[in-house]
Amino acid sequence: MFSKVGKEPHVATSEFRAPGKILFGVGALESLGAEARRLGGRALLVTGRRAMAEAGVTRLSIAILKAAGLEADLFDQVESEPDVATVDRCRQAVRAHRADLVVGLGGGSALDVAKVAAGLANEDAPTRTFHAGRKIARRGLPLIAIPSTSGTGSEMTNNGVISDRDRRAKASIRDESLIPAVALVDPKVTVSAPPRVTATSGVDAFVQAVESYLSQFATPITEALSLRAAEELAAALPAVVSCGGDLALRTQAAWGSAMAGLALSNARLGVVHGIAHPVGVRFHVPHGLVCGVLLPAALEFNRPAAPEKFEVLARLLGDDPVAYARRLLAECGLPERLTEYRLDLAAFETIADEALPSGSTKANPRPVTKADIVAMLGAIV
Repeated sequence: MFSKVGKEPHVATSEFRAPGKILFGVGALESLGAEARRLGGRALLVTGRRAMAEAGVTRLSIAILKAAGLEADLFDQVESEPDVATVDRCRQAVRAHRADLVVGLGGGSALDVAKVAAGLANEDAPTRTFHAGRKIARRGLPLIAIPSTSGTGSEMTNNGVISDRDRRAKASIRDESLIPAVALVDPKVTVSAPPRVTATSGVDAFVQAVESYLSQFATPITEALSLRAAEELAAALPAVVSCGGDLALRTQAAWGSAMAGLALSNARLGVVHGIAHPVGVRFHVPHGLVCGVLLPAALEFNRPAAPEKFEVLARLLGDDPVAYARRLLAECGLPERLTEYRLDLAAFETIADEALPSGSTKANPRPVTKADIVAMLGAIV
């Protein structure tokens, strides 16, 4: 069922990274003040432009911080698929407020901007240089991450996914200092996520669970997390898409997302995520949708490399993994192909060139060629 200890081909010693503290549960948001107070006195809350404000969570979070005696300011300019320029503006807000703590609130985009801005708080160079590969030399500020979706698992990871539109590139800025000091997961915060967002983020989390399980860098610890994450998400999806106010389903999905985040942070992912980033930045397709639509083709490709793991997944899901992946899309109201986004076939080779060096692609259980990626892309148009 799991990999045998000592059989990992790429590492002599495995390492497991996790947030300094994980607080999980309905009502956990109420702990924000106490957790922030022990980390600093001046907090910058980083969030998106609308969703959390309309749900009242932004206002509540600021009130909780102030009630705990912190000076709290707000940066609410994070867009979907955030750009390096957005991170630079957030870094300027950190300095202007003289923040000694950053709180990220929202989906993966808001959390990623918060993480990178906190991690680069004491660096002078523009975010673009770190996006292009420069290493972080000075440790940044502590971060509290509060997810509003059950999807990216960003509250658990050591990276922030950012786009550079000028270079047409989407990649992770990765450093140990980006791991949140506190991951605060309150399923109540996810209730306001609309059905489409719930579906795409939930499917993304499921793909993360499956890819981290199949990854070349999986260990017995990450495999256990990956499988339990897949089990929880399979049980919650697609019911939570249509019953978003059900806290039991929201809690189940949040557990699945959190465990998938821990697994991927340590085991990495696979070719789906390697391809998804260049597709998303080029054609403006929601990340979770790209991942979900790519999963069946990627699973079919990977089947010969991991037959025992496919048997485990089949028992867990009650169906062949490829068939289950297709059915999951349909039951969540998502398409099997990206026809409406009019992917340009002429760009497929360029996308493949960008996907091949990705750490996710390199972690795939089966070696991937340029032709393999072009074929997978051909299956989704």
